[in-house]
Amino acid sequence: MLYETGLEDKAMTKLRDAKTSGSLAAMSEAESILERAVSNRVSTQWRARVFELAGALFRSIGMQLSVPLYKAEAVDRGANLDNIDVPLNNRAWLKEQFAEIRTLSDEEERLKRIDEIDHWTDPGPGGFYDDLGNLLRQPHLVRGPGFDQDPAFLRSTLVDFGYKGGRISWWNNATSLYDEPLKLHYTGLDSSARYKLRVLYASDVPSRKIRLVAGDSTEIHPLMPKTIPPKPLEFELPPETTKSGELTLDWFREPGLGDNGRGCHVAEVWLIKVLAPVRK
Repeated sequence: MLYETGLEDKAMTKLRDAKTSGSLAAMSEAESILERAVSNRVSTQWRARVFELAGALFRSIGMQLSVPLYKAEAVDRGANLDNIDVPLNNRAWLKEQFAEIRTLSDEEERLKRIDEIDHWTDPGPGGFYDDLGNLLRQPHLVRGPGFDQDPAFLRSTLVDFGYKGGRISWWNNATSLYDEPLKLHYTGLDSSARYKLRVLYASDVPSRKIRLVAGDSTEIHPLMPKTIPPKPLEFELPPETTKSGELTLDWFREPGLGDNGRGCHVAEVWLIKVLAPVRK
């Protein structure tokens, strides 16, 4: 989509004023800004030119870039013209959240939900966050030997596509193939602190199950199906898994499946330091 840049940042600025302006007013202002992507499109001539080129490709070599226009099989089978107006930010997800928040009758609860949106990627003091589908935001991912030594990626991580919808951080994820675990490793932890893990599984194959192990053998959760739509899940980490100041997490898909090897998909991970309550 061709639209004014920075709309999401401008909308989030309005949301941060919610305690002053009120939750409903802040959401309305933020939504008005986001809608400028539809009401105030820019460079519309380039959008028209893309459609012209798609038509020319269909006539010259039979390339089918659209399901309704050229009878392509599906959007995820090359019909990328049908995604030309998909926002490359969190506009759709934010509007869904606003609709849910407006159903709440309590202002404090509405403000709490807005604050959660604003601090989505914040793991808190002493915590860590990874967006595993983003190559620039996965500092704790153990990548494995890589293409040169492992061209089939049987022992290396991949960035795979995931859930269609929601936050853009759900569209891609880190995955491993077959029975190879997907691994994260943390250092520099507070050995005397308690930690909890927040994780979001976002996959295009929700029926496949996933299992999480910390350290050498501490099972955090057994094989379980992924939630649809995705939502963050939280698990307390036993103190022995972090007492060395380091932590290793291993995710496994259901073993022994005779398929394409996919299924171990993890989109977002927060390692959260549990702060002790203040004594009065």
